Amino acid sequence: MTNSAYTDLLQLDDSALKEQVAAARKNLFELRFKRATRQLDKSHLFRQTRVKLARLLTIQRQRRQVKPSTSLSTD
Repeated sequence: MTNSAYTDLLQLDDSALKEQVAAARKNLFELRFKRATRQLDKSHLFRQTRVKLARLLTIQRQRRQVKPSTSLSTD
């Protein structure tokens, strides 16, 4: 994934990010199933999907860490 693709992921809103995470997890499950039944031709998709999922989860976690600190009010 190029740097521009990563910045595209950063542009996603929270709901779209959640959908992308769900799609990546589903895709990873399907790849595991294909590997178990020996129907997987493109083994490189495992790594690509895992890396994309890790990036998506990292962005989600970073956003969760930022939100509580911005909601604190100063008295």
